[in-house]
Amino acid sequence: MSKIKISDNIQDVFLKMIEGNSGAIATCFEIMKAKDNNPIQFIPIFLTLDDMELHGCYLYMLWNDCCDRNIKDVFDVIDGFKTGKITQKDINERIKYVGYGKNFKDLFEKDGLEEA
Repeated sequence: MSKIKISDNIQDVFLKMIEGNSGAIATCFEIMKAKDNNPIQFIPIFLTLDDMELHGCYLYMLWNDCCDRNIKDVFDVIDGFKTGKITQKDINERIKYVGYGKNFKDLFEKDGLEEA
């Protein structure tokens, strides 16, 4: 379920995304840094992560466990979700229902999306 509301300011969005998790703070800062600290660029990413139900420890697991701290890989997962190549079921199986997140590379290889 989405936590971000239309009336939220940037601080509210940030606090809802991190849920007090220090790893999620690092993840959010990496996203913001990759988007030149421009809210017009990073807020849509946070909105998609909210749709993916990735907040707090799950957001950290995406970046740390599933993407080996590579923010480009995080953006690839987000794009895959937005285009339907990665489903909520995939997110749940690889992040939420495991103790340590599993990567998504096999889903990209299956669809021929893996970069050379």
